[in-house]
Amino acid sequence: MNLPFNIICIDIETTGSDSKLASIVQLAAVIVDTEFKTIRGLEFNSYVKPLDNFRDPSAMNIHCINEQILKTAPSLKEVLDMFENFCSPNKILASWGNYFDINFLFRQYEKLYRTNPFHHRSIDLKSIAIWERAKEDVAIRGGIKKFLSSIDEDFEGTPHNALDDIKNTIRLLQLLKGRRQ
Repeated sequence: MNLPFNIICIDIETTGSDSKLASIVQLAAVIVDTEFKTIRGLEFNSYVKPLDNFRDPSAMNIHCINEQILKTAPSLKEVLDMFENFCSPNKILASWGNYFDINFLFRQYEKLYRTNPFHHRSIDLKSIAIWERAKEDVAIRGGIKKFLSSIDEDFEGTPHNALDDIKNTIRLLQLLKGRRQ
């Protein structure tokens, strides 16, 4: 399960699931090497002031990021500036379920009429986890917490905190890789 290049593993939290209406409220990332080891001592993590007043109560209840935090958070433009600087020169994104995180992030670039510097190729970390478990003849669906539980591991930190979610995703993939060695 080695990769041919370094990747930027991301997770986001949002004001809702519809990327046409909702905004990112937290963006976190960790860059990993070809063996899924973190290659930088620093991780990227920022709350984000929403682009508008849209709030889906069910989404807001999942991550519990409150209005006080959002009121003082940097703008999406500022966060994307910092994020792109953090990522450089790496350009390949990965997430747990690309259909949501990566597409949502790209939609935010469109909302700002901003050029997206990332390739439209991306890696779905959940597909890798499903594949690794299938090689052990284990069929599993669900989120990162359920996958960790399937190998008798606990989620570390707070679920639906973007940084904790992506760190646990990376840890899961490292553990799955270690099971085959």
